[in-house]
Amino acid sequence: MMKPMRQQDLLERIRIVAIYALFGSLWIYLSDTLLGWMISEPGVITRISVYKGILFIVLTSALLYFLIARYMARMADFNLRLAKSEDRFISIFNNMSDSIFIHDAATGDIVDANDSVFSMFGYSREEAVALDVNDISLGLSPYSRAEALQWIQNAATVTDPVVFEWRCKRKDGSLFWAECSMRKACIGGDDFVIVAVRDITERKEAEEQRLKLEQQMLHVQKLESLGILAGGIAHDFNNILLAITGNASLALMRLGAESPAVHHLQEIEKASDKAADLARQMLAYSGKGRFVLDALNLNQIVEEMTTMLQVSISKKVLIRYHLSNPLPTIVADATQIRQVVMNLAINASEAIGDQNGAISISTGCMECDLNYLRETWIDQNLGEGQYVYLEVADTGCGMDQETMKRIFDPFFTTKFTGRGLGMAAILGIVRGHRGAIKVYSEPGKGSTFKLLFPASDRPIELRGGIPDSAGWRGKGTVLLVDDEESIRSIGSDMLRELGFEVITAADGSEAIELFRTQQNQIVLVVLDLTMPRMSGEDAFRELRRICPSVKVIISSGYNEQEVSQKFVGKGLAGFIQKPYRLSTLMEVVKSILQP
Repeated sequence: MMKPMRQQDLLERIRIVAIYALFGSLWIYLSDTLLGWMISEPGVITRISVYKGILFIVLTSALLYFLIARYMARMADFNLRLAKSEDRFISIFNNMSDSIFIHDAATGDIVDANDSVFSMFGYSREEAVALDVNDISLGLSPYSRAEALQWIQNAATVTDPVVFEWRCKRKDGSLFWAECSMRKACIGGDDFVIVAVRDITERKEAEEQRLKLEQQMLHVQKLESLGILAGGIAHDFNNILLAITGNASLALMRLGAESPAVHHLQEIEKASDKAADLARQMLAYSGKGRFVLDALNLNQIVEEMTTMLQVSISKKVLIRYHLSNPLPTIVADATQIRQVVMNLAINASEAIGDQNGAISISTGCMECDLNYLRETWIDQNLGEGQYVYLEVADTGCGMDQETMKRIFDPFFTTKFTGRGLGMAAILGIVRGHRGAIKVYSEPGKGSTFKLLFPASDRPIELRGGIPDSAGWRGKGTVLLVDDEESIRSIGSDMLRELGFEVITAADGSEAIELFRTQQNQIVLVVLDLTMPRMSGEDAFRELRRICPSVKVIISSGYNEQEVSQKFVGKGLAGFIQKPYRLSTLMEVVKSILQP
């Protein structure tokens, strides 16, 4: 703005001098010529010259006054417009939401700043001018004075704006993310770099939250996919195990105790039990493990396990209990919760290794909002409210971020001999109970696992003992329906051992035809859930349409909770999970036919 003002001022001055010189020259030339032509007497010319000089002074003074007045008016108008323009610039400069710094292009020093610096950084405008770049930056590479000066010098050599992100520091020491836009400017003949600083903390947090949610969704999708795979494998595996377990159970009943084959059959049963346990862990990971849900006191579960936990961990590890009382109940499967506690305690002991250490097992109740639940594993649209938690902390080796990302993956293990299903099973059990897991860990500082279960107001029910069914025999005809020939074969043998006549069907459609013709003799239907042509669910619906009083037991490798949800209020008589032994089948059948 200074150059146009100086040029206009100079032009006005030249104009005044030129007009004054022109007028003076014309006056002198014309007046002398005119006098010389009109008057010839020297005395008269002298007197007239005196009057002419006086008149010249008066006229030139008036002209000079007019020219100077006009010059002053123009300068006043120019200065007024200049002041208004400067006021507009200052107003815009100071009212911008971004903080604006003007840096010397050569030294990087701050030479001016707008008023927004106070709201963003906490410094007044006067304080900002005296600051060093390090005072408003993190101060450590790559956010230090050296890098800032490099950015400023780069901006001074190009015409386009230079935009980048920067870690800024406020007067109170707090840090925030900013987007800096630099552009060179020439002011009064000197080179400067104007820097606009915009606080993007909220944007960065939103981006981080979005990325975290995307990663969480990808992980959930991966878990779901692996869960479906694991559940399908476990279901088919259980069908195979039923043939092994059932045949071994029947053979043991039919052989005398002195037979040399008894020991081998017992070993087959033990191996089958281990295989069934592995299948149960796979089902637990998929969230389809067998759950027998009751109202439980988590403190009672932990207290009952103290002796078992102590003998299961290293002798150098001390267990401390911090159990909150009173504690709301949770609706859960006691066996599965015990498995969770045991797995966590054993993992904690193995993390401590041969060193002396401690495991802390805590319980409590807490209010969880959506923000807290989003930070957990298995965020499956859990609702806000009260959650009972089980927390197991250790003083072991801890985990790095890469390990924590994979800790719940099936078959991932840090142990040389491990199967990698312990933590995966925990994840599946918690997911099956509509709960969540929060993990804290740092290398060398130990790990903490906090399991959250929805709090319930259901009271704890007292259960009676299991009735003695030894020697029980049934009668009548049982329709056994399964698409696996081996299961039909061993199932028929088991039912005949219990005193029943047995007819079999390979799918739902065949079962319906047999039931239509022999429904008067059939006292019970054992129906597989997953079959070709007609599923167990469709077959059950058709059987109930033909005979509303028919008693049907659903048989499946999946858990009772999942299966029962499909038949709530539809008159299902019972459920038996594969693989099962003869004694288990007897208990289920007896409870239905002889309640």
